[in-house]
Amino acid sequence: MSSTSPAAPEAVKSRNHTVWVWLAATVLTSSAALLTRYCRIPATSIGFWRVAGASVVLAPWWFAVWRADGRPRVLSRGPVLAGLFLGLHFATWAWALQHATIANAMLFVGLQPLMAPFLARPLLGERLNRWEIVACLLACAGMVTILGRQLTCERGQLAGSAMAFLSAGLCACYFVLTRKYRPHQHAMLFTLPVYLVAAGVQAIAGFAIDGGISVGSAGTRLALLGLILFPTVGGHTLAIYLLRHVKSQMVTLSIPAQFVLATTAAVFLFGEKPSAWMIAGAVLVLGAVVLGVHKSGRAAPATGTQALRSPVCPE
Repeated sequence: MSSTSPAAPEAVKSRNHTVWVWLAATVLTSSAALLTRYCRIPATSIGFWRVAGASVVLAPWWFAVWRADGRPRVLSRGPVLAGLFLGLHFATWAWALQHATIANAMLFVGLQPLMAPFLARPLLGERLNRWEIVACLLACAGMVTILGRQLTCERGQLAGSAMAFLSAGLCACYFVLTRKYRPHQHAMLFTLPVYLVAAGVQAIAGFAIDGGISVGSAGTRLALLGLILFPTVGGHTLAIYLLRHVKSQMVTLSIPAQFVLATTAAVFLFGEKPSAWMIAGAVLVLGAVVLGVHKSGRAAPATGTQALRSPVCPE
């Protein structure tokens, strides 16, 4: 009895520390949708400055790790593929937030954990279990409830919801590819090239679609700085830190929490009050996400430690 007692306070302290880090990561990540709303520039420009700015912030740490690791090749197949999908995800996510309520955009992009197992099947050879299939069916019921209402009475939200759903698929591709190529490489050596590729993808899209990359007004630049520091560098870094100490399911469960935080804040900041149909559908969808994450199978050891079975994209 006496041999286990001294360890108890340390266990409680460690658990409290983990909870506080999880809360900080969740709050930082949920700020992405709110800050994006304050950016009065095209979606491609918003996404470009997020990852380009994050690359600048992380560059000193990346250089130190790169030099200590023997100066390996900067760009390889894995970061290029992951960066391509991350760039497309950020651009479509920003567009969705510009054309739908925050609740709509965050709910549909939050489906990414349920999409990832379907993508992991052909890419990583992982099979879905029965609970993941049940979770997907439950999420479909929630989406039918919301989209049915939007088709009949709220068509102004339909385009944004559809784009957020597409963005969720792109984000799921990004995380599955990260799981495939990241395990045997230092996180920093993988992350910064991914950000650079994502910035390049959005720069190309920005010039092709919008005629260039915009910086906007002083208010927009301040919001962009917040996007770089809080959800992109801060939220992403804390999520990676947590994955060293807890199961990936705990990190992924921040998705429902992010939805609640951002939707509540949007009521006060932008006057966006979810309808009863939206709330009903959200209960089904978020319940499906929690079920799918909680009942998801463990990733095979071959995919590397700290791999995300049900990923969360730090928006």
